[in-house]
Order: sequence, then C-alpha cells, then structure tokens
Amino acid sequence: MLDVRRIHSSVSKTYYDKRAILEADRDGILCGLDGLEKTGGVRRNKPACNDQIIGYMVTHSSGFDNPDLDSSLFVGGRYDGNGFYLRKDNYLQKMPLFAMSRYITYNREWTQRARIMKSGDGANRFNADVASGELDQWLRKCLLFTCVESQNHMRTFTGSDGRFYRNELCMDTTNGPTVTSEDLRRLDVGEPEQRVIDQWNVLLGAAKETAEYNPALTYGVYQIRVEIDTSYKDEDGKTVWNNVEVHSAYQTLKTLATDYYNSEIVPTLFKYEFLKYDD
Repeated sequence: MLDVRRIHSSVSKTYYDKRAILEADRDGILCGLDGLEKTGGVRRNKPACNDQIIGYMVTHSSGFDNPDLDSSLFVGGRYDGNGFYLRKDNYLQKMPLFAMSRYITYNREWTQRARIMKSGDGANRFNADVASGELDQWLRKCLLFTCVESQNHMRTFTGSDGRFYRNELCMDTTNGPTVTSEDLRRLDVGEPEQRVIDQWNVLLGAAKETAEYNPALTYGVYQIRVEIDTSYKDEDGKTVWNNVEVHSAYQTLKTLATDYYNSEIVPTLFKYEFLKYDD
C-alpha cells in the first residue's frame, strides 16, 4: 500500500479568496459544469458581479478521484459553490491552483493518483516569493497554461440578466484586449511559450474560417472545442469531424500544452507543495 505525506493545510483554507462581497454586488448568474448559465435545479451558491470580478475558480478536494469535477473555471459562480470569485487585483497568483488541479490529467499512471495530493502547506514560502517578485514569470507561465487548458470552462455569452459575460482568461483579442492578454504581454516568451502561442493562433485562425464562428464572441479553447470542433457518427459508427482543420489544430495544442505543463509548471508546483507525494 502506498503512503501519502500528511497534508497540514488544505488548498481551500489557505489560498481561496475569502474577502467579503457586498450585498449590492450579489447579482448576476450562476454557471453549470458546461460553463453556460445554470437555469434550473438546485443552486447552492450566490451569484456576484462587479467590475473587479472576472470569473470563478473551483479547485477543491485534496485528492484526484474526480479531477474534472473538482477543478473548473467559469465566468460566473458555479451553481454548487466549492470555489471562490476571481478578482483582477490578485487573480494571477491564483493560477497555480488551477494548474495544480490538472496534474492527473497529464500524468495518468495509476500510482500517481494514489500518491499525489494537493496542499496549501507551502503557502508561507509561496506568498513571500510572490511578494518579492521572484515568481512573476512563473505565474504568467501558469496563466498561459490556463488559457490553453480545456477544463477552463469560461465562455462568452449573454446571460438571462441581459449582461454580456466575456471570457477574460483567454488570448482571443479579436474584440479588444482581455485581462489575460494584458498580463501575458509581460511574459518572457521563450521557445516553449512561442510554440504554445503560435499553435493557439493556428487554432483560432481555423475556427474563424468555420460557419459556426461568431465574430461577436471572445473565444477560449473550451468554447472552440464544444461549439466549433463538433462531430457526428457516420453510418458505420465512425466519428466524422465537421471542421477537420480545427480538430487537428486542437489536438496539436493539447500535445503542446501537456509538454509545457510538465516541463515549465510542474517542478515549481512541487517546490511550493501545491503537490505533494511520498517518494
């Protein structure tokens, strides 16, 4: 039986943004797991909306039994809670939480799922190094990864409240800069970053050539995947992709994201004990 190091501090207790939200800002929509507005069923969370809130992050649970359920990003609050609202003034230092939560997706060996745990044990060292500026570039690397990871379910759409909800955690600047694009301007772009950025541009360019593309929207990888990279089964039961160039570009980006994550993100996640395991 494999032993796991004891976790002393949970991620939610240590890193979640627990600042109070004014009742006047308790407005807006809640999102379902598909990133769109949740319009029925049980909703345990309270919506929130103001000019500082750019999304909602969920990255709870210390283990990896349900990695996709336990990690997500939305333009509005997740209907069942378990997360926190992202704000412009500190969202960048929260990006490692999302990166941490994707570890098993890119490292699927059966031993990893049992051995790896998420923790907040390195928070004091992490916060000190964030404050000193030592981690500025690494945080932007985490942001770049978040932009090309399809579990980032932020989508652009108009809610039932009449508000236009824009995905600010993506690199699509067709309709003007996003919060992300402005921060990524200060990323030191080496060859690994350039490969990811170039392939994102290939994907977006291919998406723009399709009938499904809506020029009024700001697209992230997930929205392209579910709204444009669509498919059907032919009479022989084989999958046929409606937009082959989009699908090919997306598959290549997935491979590059995997390589980038494991080489540029993971070592520092372990250094600051976002991830812990027993050797």
